Amino acid sequence: MSTLQPGHTERRSIGRRREDKLLRHRIRKLNQLFVVCQCITSEMNLHALFEVIMEQTNQIMGTQRSTVFLYDHKCGELWSLVATGMKKNEIRIPSDSGVAGWVFQRNSPLIINDAYSDPRFYSGVGKISGFRTKNILCVPLINREGHCIGTLEALNKTGHDFKDEDIEWLASISQYVAIALENSIIYEELKSYSEELETTPVRIEILEKVKGHLSKFVPSSVARLVEQNPDKMAFEKTPMDVSILFIDIQGFSGITEGYDQRLINNMVESHFSRYLECINRHGGEVNEISGDGLMVIFKSGSLENNAQKAVAAGLEIVSENKRLNNEHSYPWGRVELHLGINSGKAWVGSTKIKSPTGERWTYTASGFVTVLAARIGAVSSETQLYVGPKTYHCIENSCDCESIGRREVKNVKTPIHIYWVKNIKENQSDI
Repeated sequence: MSTLQPGHTERRSIGRRREDKLLRHRIRKLNQLFVVCQCITSEMNLHALFEVIMEQTNQIMGTQRSTVFLYDHKCGELWSLVATGMKKNEIRIPSDSGVAGWVFQRNSPLIINDAYSDPRFYSGVGKISGFRTKNILCVPLINREGHCIGTLEALNKTGHDFKDEDIEWLASISQYVAIALENSIIYEELKSYSEELETTPVRIEILEKVKGHLSKFVPSSVARLVEQNPDKMAFEKTPMDVSILFIDIQGFSGITEGYDQRLINNMVESHFSRYLECINRHGGEVNEISGDGLMVIFKSGSLENNAQKAVAAGLEIVSENKRLNNEHSYPWGRVELHLGINSGKAWVGSTKIKSPTGERWTYTASGFVTVLAARIGAVSSETQLYVGPKTYHCIENSCDCESIGRREVKNVKTPIHIYWVKNIKENQSDI
C-alpha cells in the first residue's frame, strides 16, 4: 500500500483550495451575470436601456465605464450615448473608426491594455466626454440572425489589465444586450408607427386587423359590398328570393332565471358554434344574433335552391343538437330548439336609424316572409324543423314531411299551413 508524503498532501490541499476558490468565484460571477441579464432584458425604453447596460456591465466586469455602439444602416455610422457633464449626448463615428469600428468590421473581440499607444484607438470620444481611457475590451453584438449590430465596450478595468477570460464574460453579457437592444428598437419603431398611423402604410395593416375583427360582427355580404365599393356602398333594399331560418332555445327565459350564467353562456357558445358550422356548410348567412337565437338568410340562389339549402342546414342542426345533448348534461335537462323556415320575396338591404347622437345601420331581410319565419319557429318545439307553404313546395319531392295542419300564429290574420320536415330522402341526400 502506498503512502502519501506530508508535503504531497499539503500541496494537494493547497491545490484543491485554489480550485475551490476559483469555482466559488465563477459561481458568484454566473449568479451575478444572471441578475445582470434579467435587468438588461427587462428594460424596453432605448435611452434608458443604454443606462442599464452601462451600469450592469461595469458591475460585473469591474470597470469604470462601458459603452454601447449601434450601427445605423441609413448613415453607415456607429452611434452611442455618452455622458457630457450632467446629460447624455449622442455621438457618431464612422463604422470603421476606432476600436468599435475595428471590432464591428471584423466581428471579433479585441483587448487593448494601453489605449493611447494603439493606432486603432480613437481618442475623439474621450475628448467629447472628458473621460480618459486606459485599457479597453470590446466585443461585437450579434443578433438572432447572426448579424453584427454594434459593439459593447468595457473601459478601465479596476486594479489590473484585461485578460482573455474577461472576453468570455463580456461576450456572455453581449448576447443579452443584443437581444434587449433589438427588442427595444422594435418597441420604439412600433410606437413611432402608432403615432404616424394616419400618414404611413402601417395603417393598412392595422385596418386589415380591424376588418378581421369587425367581420365577426358584420354579415359577410356587407363585408363583400364594402370591399367591392368602399366609397359608395349599395345598401339600398332590393327584393330578393330568400329563405329565412329562425333558431332559438326552448324555455331559455326559465333557464336564465334559475341557473348559473357562466354555465348557460358555455352551453350557448358550444351549441351555437356547432350550429354555425352547419349554416356555413350550406351557404347561410347569420344576420342577427340575440341571447338565445339566430336569424339566418339563404339568398345566393333561386327560391327553390335557397329553400333546399336552408332545410338541409336546419336538419343538420337537428342532428347536431341531438349529438350535443348526448355529449353534455345540464341541470335543467336537454337543450331543445324552436326551428322555423319560410321562403319567398323579401326586401334585403340596410335599415337606417338616425338620432341626434348618431346613426345606426342594420343589414337584414324585411317583410312578411321574415315575420312569418319567426312565427313558424315559435310554433315549433322539441327541436322539430317546421316550414311554411312555399318552403314545403320547394322541398316536398326531396324530403319526408308531415303536415301539422293550419295554425294560427301571432299577428297573422289567416291560419298558416305548417309542415314538419323529418329528413331528406335517401336518393336526395346531395341537396
